[in-house]
Amino acid sequence: MKKPVKVFLKVFLSIILIFAIIFASMAVAINFGCVGNLDALHLEDVDLSLSLSSYVYCVDPDTGEYKEYERIYGEDNRVWAEFEDIPSHVRNAAVAIEDERFYEHSGVDIMSTFKAAFGYIFNKSTARGGSTITQQLVKNLTGDSDKNVSRKIQEMGRAIQLEKKLSKDEILELYLNTIYLSQGCNGIQSAAKFYFGKNVSELSIAEGACLVGITQYPSRYDPLLNPDKNKEKQETVLKKMYELDYISEAEYKAAVAEELKFVADKSVGMSKQSYFVDQIIEEVIEDLQNECGYSKAVAANLLYNGGLKIYSTVDPQIQQIAEKVFANPDNLASGPNGKPQASMCVMDPYTGEVKAIIGGFGEKEGSRTKRRATDNKNFPRQPGSTIKPIAVYAPALEMGMIKPGSIYEDKAITVGNWSPKNYYSGFKGKVTVKYAIDKSINTVPVQILQQMGVETSYNFLTKKLGITSLVSSDKNLPALALGGLTNGISNMELTAAYCTFVNDGEYNTPITYTKVIDSNGEVILESKSTSNVAISKSTARTVNGLLYSVCNSSTGTGTPARFGSYSIAGKTGTTDNDKDRWFVGYTPYYCAAVWVGYDTNETLSFFSSNPAIPLWKKVMEEVHSTKNLAAKSFNYTPIYVVEPSVSLDGLICDASGLKATDNCPVASIKEGEPLTDKFCDIHGEVEPETPEEDNQTDIDDSTYTPPLSDTGL
Repeated sequence: MKKPVKVFLKVFLSIILIFAIIFASMAVAINFGCVGNLDALHLEDVDLSLSLSSYVYCVDPDTGEYKEYERIYGEDNRVWAEFEDIPSHVRNAAVAIEDERFYEHSGVDIMSTFKAAFGYIFNKSTARGGSTITQQLVKNLTGDSDKNVSRKIQEMGRAIQLEKKLSKDEILELYLNTIYLSQGCNGIQSAAKFYFGKNVSELSIAEGACLVGITQYPSRYDPLLNPDKNKEKQETVLKKMYELDYISEAEYKAAVAEELKFVADKSVGMSKQSYFVDQIIEEVIEDLQNECGYSKAVAANLLYNGGLKIYSTVDPQIQQIAEKVFANPDNLASGPNGKPQASMCVMDPYTGEVKAIIGGFGEKEGSRTKRRATDNKNFPRQPGSTIKPIAVYAPALEMGMIKPGSIYEDKAITVGNWSPKNYYSGFKGKVTVKYAIDKSINTVPVQILQQMGVETSYNFLTKKLGITSLVSSDKNLPALALGGLTNGISNMELTAAYCTFVNDGEYNTPITYTKVIDSNGEVILESKSTSNVAISKSTARTVNGLLYSVCNSSTGTGTPARFGSYSIAGKTGTTDNDKDRWFVGYTPYYCAAVWVGYDTNETLSFFSSNPAIPLWKKVMEEVHSTKNLAAKSFNYTPIYVVEPSVSLDGLICDASGLKATDNCPVASIKEGEPLTDKFCDIHGEVEPETPEEDNQTDIDDSTYTPPLSDTGL
């Protein structure tokens, strides 16, 4: 026997052996249940009843009863088409081009699989030719598209089991409703509406072949982006239909000659849901995966088409007010780089319930687009000075390290090769903690954090206040003292952290919905806010007093936020080079955080003042217009301290009759002769004088990393 023949036989026999082993392994695995398990498909939730709309409900502020808030429109423009509404020529087009032996095999086409595998071995082709419509449906439902042998065998096993559970018509209906057809169109009905402005039942043979031809490579065969490629593919589909006797010769020629007229109706199925519902959709899909074990594809399909009832925490009046304010172009000035973006989150500080979410300024672009208020992964925003109360001052007060009247020196300091700067030039010398918070001084929290330790601050944020965006590289002074965090903090997490102060030290995790009920009336998800005591009541009330001063004292940076006679507390924030501006504030009723900045991280230096404050005030002032001021108030300890620059010589504390100290309330200090030479001892111990030092202090930080610093405010 000649050598080439021997080589050919060896290769051929090797291939036969390989395939024999593969198919034998698959058969054994399927027989013993190793593959082919349909649990991941959750067919009980993806059956033909999944054409039911899902709804979000809210509490009516007037009646206290639940009412419909929004209908959830199909994901990425998906509208379900019933089998009888899909013309036979559209169904036949799919079978002809994707799986011509669809009605003959039992889920796996051995001939096509052998051909595809042979092509891969010799040509390294990754074409999908070996996958049947049933296999493709399995992939669409599970969302599993890994290209490896074990995944492929599992897919084949599931396809065989699926064929035992569903009829061919049911499989084909599910398939045509789950294929992606470019331009955000999932399913044949939404594609018919988008491309041709008609229902799938009205499609001509030519139009149906055009749409079915898109599915294998959507970007390549998109009729709007690549009309020539789409026409070529359409004619391939039509020819195959003719060869398989699905259409006559006359129908084939007429379809090839038909001129297609595209309308590209971008409004079809693209209703703009509120930012609040966008967030609910994200959370429900994630919770369905984590708690019910669904794949992402199945969870999304159940949410959009499964007739779910979602009971939300949104306050429709607050959401509407916020949307109105953020839609008004006059409420935010433009700069050299155009109009910046903004986001907001409003929460009930006593329950953890989120009441309003705004993910952008101006007209909303679409559904589930940019969720700036909640999406920390895609929109990482450094919090600037808004981190100081939660990462430095609150834990330091809780540990007894500092008091509002504690004295620190605002002076040049160095951390590694970095020297934090203030938003003003120079330094103010000895100041109290209260004054440092009022004026958003940077050098003081850096010194306090150095004393407390970055590990303590990091643990407080992550374990006590639910901040999930921190990473180990954030364990340094610049990040935790001034807000230069790697991944920033979202409006929602920042708002929830500040709610702790209003709520007497108790932190509640933020929630956007309370329960989800399926089409059978069964509760499938429940969302309850969990709580923990982050700080004591006394510490919370002291922080409230300090942040109240920020918004009400003559030296505070948050005074523009005041309205009416409400008790208002809060903190401003500005990051390096004015790229982010924040205001987090609260009243006895609600807590809210507003961010302003560019998606491209351009500077906001053209603003003469903090643009986040007017947005916060416009929303909150209208929200509180119907609230009873006397009905509710947050507890705070009034902070009366005398700055070191004010001489206490010749002054006494009226409460004790002794020499006045920095800890004595301003209202108790007056001129007079002390009873003895002793200092007042009823308002706290007198702290020793800080010895005079050089105006430059070096602070060691072994975990130092280059900062993304905060300029104050």
